[in-house]
Amino acid sequence: MESQNPTESENRQNLLRAVKKEVKQIMEEAVTRKFVHEESSSITSLSGAVEACLLHGLRKRALGLFKLSTTTALLQKLSKSCEPAAHVLKASENIELAIEQN
Repeated sequence: MESQNPTESENRQNLLRAVKKEVKQIMEEAVTRKFVHEESSSITSLSGAVEACLLHGLRKRALGLFKLSTTTALLQKLSKSCEPAAHVLKASENIELAIEQN
């Protein structure tokens, strides 16, 4: 009898697929409603998918997740006038530094 346990690679792909699905859902919501409320179930679902990836141990640099440097550039620009964005940027930089040191 064959084992039904997914391989590590399949598990990673499933987790990343879930994140991409949730991002697509938020993008669709943003287009149809012109905004995404912070208490939207789409935001909660995306947070859960990202948390699952982190708990599983997907350790990628922030740029690796988004494929483009525009996300980091946007955070840097926003952080100049938005305290929460500055906090997220600082946390992201700390995580990247910790990963690079390991």
